[in-house]
Amino acid sequence: MSSFSESAALGYLKQSAVEFVNYNKRQMSRIYPKGGRVDSSNYMPQIFWNAGCQMVALNFQTPDLAMQLNQGKFEYNGNCGYLLKPDFMRRPDRTFDPFSESPVDGVIAAHCSVQVISGQFLSDKKIGTYVEVDMYGLPTDTIRREFRTRTVPNNGLNPVYNEESFVFRKVVLPDLAVIRIAVYEETGKLIGQRILPLDGLQAGYRHISLRTEGNFPLSLPTVFCRIVLKTYVPDGFGDFVDALSAPIQAMSQAEKRAKQMQDMGIEESDISDIPATSASAKKNAKNDEMITNAMPSKPTPSTPKGDGPNMLNNISLPDKKDKDSDASFEAITPDMLRADKQFVKLLKKQQKDLEILKKRHNKERSTMQKQHCIVVDKMVVTHDKEKLSQEKSLEKAIKKKGERYCNDLKSETEDKVQSLVNLHKAKVKELVIDQTREWSEMVARQMVEEHEMRKSHVIQQSDLLKKLMEDAQLLQIKELEVRQERENKELKGKQAKQSMESVKHVMADKSIKNKAERDRRIRELNENNTKKFIEERKRQAVIQSRRMEVLKKVHAEQMANLAKDMEREVEVADNYFIEAKLASKPETVI
Repeated sequence: MSSFSESAALGYLKQSAVEFVNYNKRQMSRIYPKGGRVDSSNYMPQIFWNAGCQMVALNFQTPDLAMQLNQGKFEYNGNCGYLLKPDFMRRPDRTFDPFSESPVDGVIAAHCSVQVISGQFLSDKKIGTYVEVDMYGLPTDTIRREFRTRTVPNNGLNPVYNEESFVFRKVVLPDLAVIRIAVYEETGKLIGQRILPLDGLQAGYRHISLRTEGNFPLSLPTVFCRIVLKTYVPDGFGDFVDALSAPIQAMSQAEKRAKQMQDMGIEESDISDIPATSASAKKNAKNDEMITNAMPSKPTPSTPKGDGPNMLNNISLPDKKDKDSDASFEAITPDMLRADKQFVKLLKKQQKDLEILKKRHNKERSTMQKQHCIVVDKMVVTHDKEKLSQEKSLEKAIKKKGERYCNDLKSETEDKVQSLVNLHKAKVKELVIDQTREWSEMVARQMVEEHEMRKSHVIQQSDLLKKLMEDAQLLQIKELEVRQERENKELKGKQAKQSMESVKHVMADKSIKNKAERDRRIRELNENNTKKFIEERKRQAVIQSRRMEVLKKVHAEQMANLAKDMEREVEVADNYFIEAKLASKPETVI
């Protein structure tokens, strides 16, 4: 390993950048801060990472931008082990210039855009905030202090920026690039920041949690962004990329004219390239229109009226009204779903469960009634025994002593009997109160159980109806897709047939004397047909998409109506229970 001071390493980079990169392919190098940094400040480590230096030493006691880049870079591998250099910085057969502005061989340049939408919990104070978005990488990729949002005043809790996207149009080396998102107070004080390596970035809408200046995680502050990652397309090659994605449209006007000129005997070497102008483009469009209008349209005797080279002008898709009527389906109503076998089976099962519950309730009532009767009978028997015992005692006394000597005893016995009767009445009254309370509680409990079962039945019916509706809607969607696929197939077949018939018409045209003219006519015809076919397919795709949207909207309305209907069922069950509860009164059965 060789150690270089910051100044010496910068000198090597300035004088022999490519050689320094090659040196680091076979040798370990360590870069340390120069001795003049007595304040423990740091240099930017990115420039040495670009040269493949393995050990870029920093002053860890200074939490500045350089240290944030270092910690953010190695946070990607969990702050352990190492990060592997790109392939071209390790292979001896590859050459890399860290100051290159053109893409490296074998590396695809990237296009990145970051839209800062809003912030969350940035500060608990009413302060103004703004966000800066920077990129660090190769010198040509490094963009600093150019992208900054507007300052949102007096809102540190949830400021909304809604800025235009910050576009990093061409990132030559994405493997070494990092993005820094930093939030500042309006005074310039840093609130939080985050370093994100570009090769680990995820496209889409993201909540990016922030870190402190010392790279410690902040619990709440986040920035909500929209990140777009694409492959970089150089200026002037957009049409080429579009041609790759749409091969049917790949043939440009220049290629068509070159083919036409070649048919006329003009060699490609005789043509020099000149920049195209808008005037020439307009002229070319006019010439194309003239060629189209000049094509013969007179039908032959064997061809039906309306056929010919331009007969594709007569091809039209069905009207929107007809298309929409073709896509109509029978409305899915709750009554229709209730007639389904599964729903009928569920109703039978629920009815059986309800009957079982009612039988159990009747059995409970019968059992309680018997118990109440037994208690009452025992009380009556006990009362009668006591009364009879008093009367028998009095009779024995009268037989033994005589009736005239037992007047006092007779009076005393009558008093005892009367007290027994009064006591018995009090016990009966208390027993009736207890039995009434017990019976009423049982009836109320049974009423609640029956209501809960009915309510659960309604919920089960709702779930089943929802499932049945989803299945029915899915069948309609599949049927619509089958219809659309059949329409597409019919359209393609119709277009193929039309193309063949038009070619046959040109071949049968006696006015065309030579093969070159016939080939030119057929080529022009095929080009025009291709354009028309593509437009027809686009229109049909739009119509089919509209159909699908309408069907899904109808399905959503049907589902909403079903939900309302089931809510009414639950409400009716609740109202029935409330009315029954209000109408109930204490009762007993003896």
